Amino acid sequence: MKIREHTTALFTVPIAAVMVFGLEMGTAHAQAPGMGAPPSKVEITIKDRQHGYQTVGLSMPSHDTVIVVHNRDSVTHGFASNLFKEIPVRVEGGIEVQGKHFKSYHVDAGKTMTLHFSTAPSKFDPATGIAESLRHALWCDIHPEVKGELYVIETRGEIGGG
Repeated sequence: MKIREHTTALFTVPIAAVMVFGLEMGTAHAQAPGMGAPPSKVEITIKDRQHGYQTVGLSMPSHDTVIVVHNRDSVTHGFASNLFKEIPVRVEGGIEVQGKHFKSYHVDAGKTMTLHFSTAPSKFDPATGIAESLRHALWCDIHPEVKGELYVIETRGEIGGG
């Protein structure tokens, strides 16, 4: 009996944490950027070339975002995305590399790199008036087999308020 109760508690706590986190994010989105809302934070870890990017966190449209990339591998990795193509990004601990169709940032083995930027505003479907969450592909421009995704979550409307 105690094992069953303990297992239930393990599942209940993460679900409650996600629900609270979601409510806080809706509140932060209602504030204009620069109006005291903390930036969204995304943590990305690169352990090796077989497992790609391990991503924790998300961002919202028109929101200041911080991406922290931890390179736990023994080689330099790139961090590229079309997301960065047309927005200014401030980088700490890494090097910007301009590709032909994308912008990439390189982080040396065992180092951590931090990217600071603001996400683009929501794009609304003119037929429905609904804004959709966006999914951005991430890849290593040095090792093409290393891939991941970053989500920019739209929280307006009935679910997120605002």
